[in-house]
Amino acid sequence: MSNTERKNAVELSAVKDFHLPRYDELPNFGLYLEQALKVINEALSPIISEPITKPMMNNYVKHGVVPAAQQKRYYRDSLCYALVMGALKPVFTVEQVGEFFCIQRETYPIQVAYDFFCVEYENALHAAFNFTGEALPSVETIRTDQTILVRAMVLAAANALFVTKTLTA
Repeated sequence: MSNTERKNAVELSAVKDFHLPRYDELPNFGLYLEQALKVINEALSPIISEPITKPMMNNYVKHGVVPAAQQKRYYRDSLCYALVMGALKPVFTVEQVGEFFCIQRETYPIQVAYDFFCVEYENALHAAFNFTGEALPSVETIRTDQTILVRAMVLAAANALFVTKTLTA
């Protein structure tokens, strides 16, 4: 196995084993922008090709997708929104993700919506990278328009990531 093949195998393995930190696993104190970006980019590193930068984060805040810093510090909720944005940005526009967040906020508290997204995204990645033809496990307690939207968005993002990783392998 060549070095390139070994590197690609390691990258694919990291995606297959990807874990988005859950709400309670994220820091429960304010982080300066550089610290917040470090947490976000470390968490997303197996699935993103380009790290989220200061200008990108400022753009997300400007568009209302990520809550603004409070006294120059980003808190857990901002990290959640930025992590979801990072996972979805290869497929969806900032405006589309912002609309998605608006719909979610109308129905669920951030912790519930974010943790549900994490499970759905990880399941979608597992399905895309370990294709068995089996349906994704259903984790919602009640099927709603919002849970269907989450499922559709994570499947689109996971399948796009699979195509990208496969074609660049």
